[in-house]
Amino acid sequence: MSPAQTPFLQQLSPEDAEALTAQLRHRTIKAGTAITQRGSAGDEPMVVFRGRVRVIAYGPDHREVVLALRGPGELIGEMSALGAGRRTATAIALDDVEAGAIPAPQFVEYLREHPQAAIVVIRMVVRRLAEATEDLIDLATQDSVGRLAKRLADLSAEHGKPTADGTQIELSLTQDELAHWTGATRETVSRALRLMRQLGWVSTHRKTITVLDPTALRERSGLGAA
Repeated sequence: MSPAQTPFLQQLSPEDAEALTAQLRHRTIKAGTAITQRGSAGDEPMVVFRGRVRVIAYGPDHREVVLALRGPGELIGEMSALGAGRRTATAIALDDVEAGAIPAPQFVEYLREHPQAAIVVIRMVVRRLAEATEDLIDLATQDSVGRLAKRLADLSAEHGKPTADGTQIELSLTQDELAHWTGATRETVSRALRLMRQLGWVSTHRKTITVLDPTALRERSGLGAA
């Protein structure tokens, strides 16, 4: 696993991780429940212990856009907590989620007392901002096939399970959800997936996608060889 794919909690030293988790208030959130709401006060960042969280935003027409997927060990809500501002996105539990929350002032004090943890947070925020910039560039310069190819390549690397045929993405993905991920319409995603199946890049079956040719996906999306 590359440093960029290593969850936040695992990047901390054992001492820093123990000091943080000792201050977290545990919460259990049912699948489908909003954990945070866009526009609300960013007063509690959270660490995910179990399950996955989908981070989304809405356009002026209320169209949903998926910004990120956070899993065990990941930190959410850190930007609004550190910036003392309102949340810019909504986080929804994709599965039943167990998480730990910490008041923003307490989190800032923890970072003051644990400078190495603060560096981890800074690097994580910079990486996430860089990823958001890349997504904007892709939206402006890539066609729908290229954007979908990049998303599938990323998902297979981060949420993939090796199979006899390739790498199965361990997420239940509908064409509507893929459209939300890539800023495309459902019809456009359907055509792109059909093309990828014909080319032998992926196979699909009942909301599951198996990547058969990751090199082709990366080349099509402009990522280059892994």
